[in-house]
Amino acid sequence: ATKEEWYTINARLMGVVRRLTPTECERLQGFPDGWTLLGDKTPDSPRYKACGNAVCVNVAEWIGKRIMEVLA
Repeated sequence: ATKEEWYTINARLMGVVRRLTPTECERLQGFPDGWTLLGDKTPDSPRYKACGNAVCVNVAEWIGKRIMEVLA
């Protein structure tokens, strides 16, 4: 079976997984709700891109703390 056929078969067997909302992506990254909003009608695409290009808040905080421990 080709890759496309494999995905089709599994989608039918497992069901379709819904896309996360931009707000859910913000929460997964550790940002407050609406962090990627530039105005009332910000399209979803740039919001997804902002979340995808961001560094997770919890990871950045952990790395910063570890650096401080080593330097202290």
